[in-house]
Amino acid sequence: MTSWVMLYFLAMRSGKMAAILKDLYSPELIEAIGQATTQLLPSFDSGKLLKGCLTADWSALKLMERRDRLTTQLHVQLPADFALAAPIIQQVGQQFTGLAAVVFPNYVATYGLEDWQLSMALLADLTQYSSAEFAIRPFLVRYPEQTSQQMLHWAHSESAAVRRLASEGIRPRLPWGLRLTQYVDDPTPIMPILTQLIFDDSEYVQKSVANNLNDISKDHPELVIAFAQKYWRQNDRTDWVLKQGLRTLFKQGVPAVLQLQGYDIQAAKLLEPVSLTPTTQTAAMGTTSLLHYQVTAKQPVPVYLGYRVHYVRQNKTDAFKDFFVKRTTLKKGTPLTGDLKIKWRQLTTRRLYEGIHTIELLVNTQVVAQSQVDLTQIE
Repeated sequence: MTSWVMLYFLAMRSGKMAAILKDLYSPELIEAIGQATTQLLPSFDSGKLLKGCLTADWSALKLMERRDRLTTQLHVQLPADFALAAPIIQQVGQQFTGLAAVVFPNYVATYGLEDWQLSMALLADLTQYSSAEFAIRPFLVRYPEQTSQQMLHWAHSESAAVRRLASEGIRPRLPWGLRLTQYVDDPTPIMPILTQLIFDDSEYVQKSVANNLNDISKDHPELVIAFAQKYWRQNDRTDWVLKQGLRTLFKQGVPAVLQLQGYDIQAAKLLEPVSLTPTTQTAAMGTTSLLHYQVTAKQPVPVYLGYRVHYVRQNKTDAFKDFFVKRTTLKKGTPLTGDLKIKWRQLTTRRLYEGIHTIELLVNTQVVAQSQVDLTQIE
């Protein structure tokens, strides 16, 4: 169940993959859902479902738009009374897994909002076959206190999928999900859930807790730092969760975060002159730039090595992105060498433009060397 989240993220970066993913809602899948529904509701016409989905604009619809179309067309033939439709959605939903199966939690979010108790039971079940992280959010908006308490209860579930929903569903800034502005403003109701889950032994849950903390850190850094300081060094598992949860603050070079993880923000003062040298000063679209670095310390020092690329924008200003290289401890007088590889290709999330791109080498988030590559021949 974790893989489809990554697939959807990758789809946002690749138009080709987005086309592949949206085709998960294929005529074959729609027909299979229709036939499964007919087994429970003989009056349900799977052919009508297929025809209702595959209208002239179907090929142009994106992944989640196809999900919504299928949701709507299911509702056309299912009982209008949600209490009667719910057991059908539940039993059919149990027969499908993965990304495409989010259509069933989506049905609950779309048509079950007035029946909170039934919807909660249904989402807890359906999330074990796909994910209800998007579907729970309208309930958090409509019934914030009641639903957040339900999610705290879910955090104690025996099911890792349900525990993960308790965290992922209440993330303030869940990508592609409804933004929960009340928790952007005040994440206090989230913290008991994360406290319950910080020691969870499921990697599926751990990643969600880390991402939730990272969301919160963007608006309430001190709250997340205090949480991390409380649970730091409890065990390797919690340290991994906290490192991931602090990643934005780490990149920002927040001293308390670097210190917590054993890195001195002033480490640059303990280095000999650092070099960062490109093999060529120019590059063309579709090529890869190679930059060689050498870092030598005057005394042993733990370092977090990374680099920053300042991408030229259309208006000739720049926007930077940081990349991780390695965590290591420099030995006195022993050079650390390596190469940075920068691939110049267009992404749906980042458009490249001609011009001089600055690349900076980072030690413990601080710039220690820089170089430039002139990008040309943009299509």
